[in-house]
This record gives sequence, structure tokens and C-alpha cells, in this order.
Amino acid sequence: MDVESGSGPFPCRRTVLIVNVKYAIIAVKEDHTVRTALASLATLATLFVLLTGCATNNVSPGPQQGPGYDLRTTPENVLENIELAYEEMDPEGYLDTMSEDFIFYPSDRDVQDPDMQIPPEWYKTDETTMHENMFDESSDVVSVSLTLTTITATFDEGNPGDSSDDLWIYEMAVDLRVNVMGGLTYLATTPSEFHMRVDQDQTGPGGMALWEVFKWYDLDERGPEGDGSRYEDSSWGGIKSLYR
Repeated sequence: MDVESGSGPFPCRRTVLIVNVKYAIIAVKEDHTVRTALASLATLATLFVLLTGCATNNVSPGPQQGPGYDLRTTPENVLENIELAYEEMDPEGYLDTMSEDFIFYPSDRDVQDPDMQIPPEWYKTDETTMHENMFDESSDVVSVSLTLTTITATFDEGNPGDSSDDLWIYEMAVDLRVNVMGGLTYLATTPSEFHMRVDQDQTGPGGMALWEVFKWYDLDERGPEGDGSRYEDSSWGGIKSLYR
């Protein structure tokens, strides 16, 4: 049953649909002041009522909520976002922390290992391919855990009064565990050094400065190794290179 009410060029239309109602009494009286509806719910088998009207025509779903990333307003937030993106297996969240001219430098140990065939550097496009492959639903990766702990943090101020050329260098202890099918875990404990600068392409609310990683070095020293059975010891760059 269609009911029109209201005035003007776009009158409201309401549709009431009642299906398979047993002993139900529904009365609708509308004179812009009174609306009553009585129903015997105890004996109601199935009732679908669809009301569509002008008041709801323009309602849209709320925004899609993703993982709780922080604004990149501090270098610490950037590092926390890297941790979260890895654990959420979210390539877009991970790549958001990097500049467009980003360069990754694997450790000399990895580059010089003939079995690994790792280049001396790679770029954001390579990171994109690696992480889309690593975090794809068809990947062998089951889950990821990542903990970054600050070893040193060094600030290099550029021109006084101009934050655009400021630089932060964070050396971080790494505990990365990539769990793959078959019960094997790739373990990376090689420290990483992150070079961060102010993002020149994006700003936060009110023009707030955002930080981004533009250089990343895998360092040569290794942390504690796994037990050799369930864990396969590697570096972060070594793990990423598996998904080229």
C-alpha cells in the first residue's frame, strides 16, 4: 500500500508491506499529528514492514573503518604504523609510511650472499610488489608479528626556522616473525635504520607536518637466532625479497 503525504514538489511516499500475518492488527492513522500501530506480537508469524520516505532518501552508510593508524605527525607514529600494517597484513597502510622516492638498502651480508641474489638497493615500486605478494590472500603467509624497539634516535636540524629539511634517524631493534604454512616462521632480528623527513606532498589537519621514511638500511649485525627447526633466521630485507 502506497501512502503519499506532505506538500511541495517532492511529496513523501511511504510503502507498507505486510506478509503472512496471523491475528495481526495494524492500524495506521496519520494526520501529521497522530500515528498509531497496534499488533498482537505473540501470534505474529512473520511481518516485514518497509517504510521508505523523504527523510531517509539521502542517508548513506558510514565511513569504512580500517586499522587504527596514527597520523604521521611524529617519527614514532610512523614506526608504530609500520608495526600495525605488518600485523594487519595491510600493504597500503605500510606503503603510506614511505616517500615516493623511497630507497631500501639491504645489508651488505645479504647483498654479498650469492644464494640470495639481492640487489644493493630497491625502491617503493619494489616494496609495493613485495608486500602485495606477501599479504595477498593466496600467499603462504598465515600471520605476522612485529616489534620495533628504539636503540638510538638522532635529530639533525636543517635550516633554523624551516622544518622541511629536518631529519630524524632511528636505529631500531627488530623482532619480525612471519608465520607461513607448514608451521615454519621466518625470523628477522637484524636491526634497521630509518631515515625520516617531513612529507612534502601531504599535510595533516590545519597544515600539520607529517613524517615519512625516505631511506631504510638493514644493518649487518644479527640478533639472537631461532632454534633451527621451527625458525628460519633471516633479515627483514631477506624476508621481503622472498616475495619479489
